[in-house]
Amino acid sequence: MEYHIVYAKFDGCKSFKAFDVNEGRQVGNLIYASLVENTEDTRAKLQKLADMNKSCNLVLQLRRNGKVKFQTT
Repeated sequence: MEYHIVYAKFDGCKSFKAFDVNEGRQVGNLIYASLVENTEDTRAKLQKLADMNKSCNLVLQLRRNGKVKFQTT
């Protein structure tokens, strides 16, 4: 089972930062970021979350070992 760290970028942010899905906010330390599996179900839920927050241009990424494995559109 491989876990991925969730990163997010909002309107006005210059770069992606670690993200806590439960709290709905960016975090300053990776220990507080959400860890998820890279499954079809997880990707669909993250895409739905990004779609619900189109007004603030929310873009989510799943990363493992510094490489982007998934990004919402």
